[in-house]
Amino acid sequence: MTPEQDYHAILAHLSRHEPLALDRLVFDAATLAPDTEVHLARFPPSAAIWDTPTGRQSRIGIRITAPVENADFLAGRLASIAVERQIFPVFLSYIGTCGMQRFGFRVEQLSGVPKEAQDHFEAQLTRFWRLAMIVDASEVDRLG
Repeated sequence: MTPEQDYHAILAHLSRHEPLALDRLVFDAATLAPDTEVHLARFPPSAAIWDTPTGRQSRIGIRITAPVENADFLAGRLASIAVERQIFPVFLSYIGTCGMQRFGFRVEQLSGVPKEAQDHFEAQLTRFWRLAMIVDASEVDRLG
């Protein structure tokens, strides 16, 4: 293992969350009480979501509409997701300089675009990059 791979492994395992014990939910679902709440939003998405038929990395858009308070956390979170899920994040910045360029991420600027044309330009970038989805930067921690 090369030193770079060590960093990838560290990034891939960075998380403030503990692993969920899924065995009971998967193998003993019949034993759950009928009123037991199972919040599927808490479970990380399946790796199959990120697969592409062509084998090309999936690309996701990260929309920035307000200054990022904790840019280093966001960068670390996206780096770990990129390594683990083999995705390529593309930032869509509506605020000008968003600070994510310093970490080496691709940032598309939409800040100079008139408000009435922003949806059109975002749709063009979605087609150009073939973005699988776009999420707001404030919701990146929900990607799992």
